[in-house]
Amino acid sequence: MQKPLFSTPDLSHVDLDIFELRYHSACMQCTYCFDSCCQYGCDVNLGEKDRILALKEELVPFLRIPESEWFLPEVYVDPEYPSGRFVRSAKRNGACVFRSEAGRGCALHRFALATGRDYHDVKPMVCWLFPVCWDQGVLRPSSDIRDDLMCRGRGPTIYESVRNEIRHVFGDALIDELDALAPASIRASILAVSQLASTSPAKSSKNAEPRR
Repeated sequence: MQKPLFSTPDLSHVDLDIFELRYHSACMQCTYCFDSCCQYGCDVNLGEKDRILALKEELVPFLRIPESEWFLPEVYVDPEYPSGRFVRSAKRNGACVFRSEAGRGCALHRFALATGRDYHDVKPMVCWLFPVCWDQGVLRPSSDIRDDLMCRGRGPTIYESVRNEIRHVFGDALIDELDALAPASIRASILAVSQLASTSPAKSSKNAEPRR
């Protein structure tokens, strides 16, 4: 079921399943999937690709993979991407080339933390927004969470898990609108988390432990 949205010109509707579907969002605490959601590679819009390549002098020794092996050559058109076009990350050893081989999670996220950068400026948006996406103006769950995400059905709802990431893309007005559409139980959970955060020492999101 979908509901109309009015706070941003980029979106016309939201799929209410973002308030119902659940997954184990604390990915780095997972002990059973072994980064299975990273096995396919990811979409990287051309602006993000340029930003990643601009860091190659630091990234190549960190990843120990030459930049020529980071991306597939095909370029796809999608007007909903910020640059209007995107490529796919390459795969290596059965997973995304950017999956950390030194441990769990995303190596780009680890690189951002290690160098004091905001991971939003390094890691592709589709990864830190996962498992939410949007197409044809509809904010919706990624198909992975319905089809083959190993940890689906466990943990908090999608919306609770990626609410701040949605805010990062679309701003406070959309969050206010989505909060109003959310069931009362989710609104209560959000309020409780907010009150807890207000009494705890501030922690920058760029220093957050990687979700994946």
